[in-house]
Amino acid sequence: MKKLYSLVRATMSSDMSLFKIKTKKNSKSKIYLPLFIAGYLMFMIWGSANSIFEKIEPMGLQTIILSLSAFSISIMTFMEGIYKSSSLMFNSRDDDLLLSLPIKKRTILFIRVFKFYVFELLFNSLFLLPIMIAYIRWANINSTYFLTSFIMLLMLPIIPIVLSCFVGVITSSLASRFKYRDAVQIIISMIFILLIFSLSFNSNKVMEYLVKHATSLNDLIMKIYYPAGMYAKLITEFNIVDLLIFILVNIVIFVLTIFILSKFYFKINTRLMGVVHNKKVNVDKLTIKKRNKLLMLIKKELNTFFKTPVFIVNSGFALVLFLLAVMIMVFKFDSVLPILTSSESGFNLTKNEIINNLSLIIFILISFTSYMTSITNSVISLEGRNINILKSLPIKEKMILMSKIYASLVITTPVLLIGDIILFIKFKISIIDSLLLIILSILIPLVSHFIGIIVNLKFPKLDAENSSEVVKQSVSSFLSVMIGMILLIVSVFIIMDIFGTIGATTILEIATGIYIIINSLLYLYLITKGVKEYNSLSV
Repeated sequence: MKKLYSLVRATMSSDMSLFKIKTKKNSKSKIYLPLFIAGYLMFMIWGSANSIFEKIEPMGLQTIILSLSAFSISIMTFMEGIYKSSSLMFNSRDDDLLLSLPIKKRTILFIRVFKFYVFELLFNSLFLLPIMIAYIRWANINSTYFLTSFIMLLMLPIIPIVLSCFVGVITSSLASRFKYRDAVQIIISMIFILLIFSLSFNSNKVMEYLVKHATSLNDLIMKIYYPAGMYAKLITEFNIVDLLIFILVNIVIFVLTIFILSKFYFKINTRLMGVVHNKKVNVDKLTIKKRNKLLMLIKKELNTFFKTPVFIVNSGFALVLFLLAVMIMVFKFDSVLPILTSSESGFNLTKNEIINNLSLIIFILISFTSYMTSITNSVISLEGRNINILKSLPIKEKMILMSKIYASLVITTPVLLIGDIILFIKFKISIIDSLLLIILSILIPLVSHFIGIIVNLKFPKLDAENSSEVVKQSVSSFLSVMIGMILLIVSVFIIMDIFGTIGATTILEIATGIYIIINSLLYLYLITKGVKEYNSLSV
């Protein structure tokens, strides 16, 4: 037990370094900034929950809202866990050390899964804890509510983690059998996520069946997801036996998962770590060619991106959704119109307004994709302990930083332009609007890329044990996504506010001018203060 505690403690101190932001020495921001971000997010969720509970209090549905929140957070945990589990469980930097120690295989696997559990527990608490606190004000509770809620916080991540771990093992197992393992793993992960999306969009029949056969709303939630339904039941009708059964079920599921996965885990890990030799090199004919420094740096960044599955799935999934949205607009545009014309969606547009301003709809789609595709928020952190080697090269810091921007554009621009051209042809967009949208398809992602690398320079994570920790569990990735979402909301709000009052072409011209100015300012910041921050980095 003492050895296990020491291993868990060592793993947590190195891997869970989300809360160890490296800034200047003696800087209080390394402690207070993460707490401020978490506190602000929880406060916003608490405020939103209060407003919802206030509205539904007359209907007596507070408990249902609470259990639905638990269900939604579990779905979110499972979906992000699909592409996080593979990187957390396999090919960690401390694999060689742990596997060389006299430790049972199940113990090592337990440490991997437990680390996953701890992070998801913290992640779930950010969202669910404020809702639980808000519930106290709007419902009649007793002392058992606090016990039930505490147990729920601890147990809620287990089932989503178990499911995502099995998906991760299946993905890694299939990928390990192929020559191009990373590509196969990326494709399989994308298929899993797209399958979940398609099921969520085609779940009407399943929901109709459940509603028809459910005796109550709580019974419906219980049939959909056992933990969320049990939470609602224990709050309204507390029963110690039901609580103990719930705890036992989750513990048994967790233990069985460790036992089952340990049978396959190390075989898969060994295959993934194996080196594939597929080329013979004739030393006598070996020649050295002089290459352009910038092109080689861009190639290096592209290799990093395409050889890191969690990086691709996390940063590139919005591009996949963009292409899917383009296909839907091309082949099923009539099904999109009700969404845009509905007052519930927030757009509340007429059909004629949409038809006459299709270029603005495309502009919003480009903005959404660009701000949700934050590639550069991890590029500095992914250098890891090699950052000192990169800094020692006879290359200007400006070129190194800009190569990461150029590489990100190489990834995003072709996808956006392909979708643009398809939509231009389908909806017969004017030449002027088409040219402006093509320019914006470069300028808007450029803003996202600049913001990502600037934030990553501010909050680097160079001591991470695996890529998933950098991409999913770092402050820079969190802040970049939050900034992108804020900019997206502001952009859409402004467009919808002036929609129909100003011509579409004029709006696109104004947007182009604004984005040119923003990119110029961000570029100047990057090559001045950004270079200084880059020079101060070290491991």
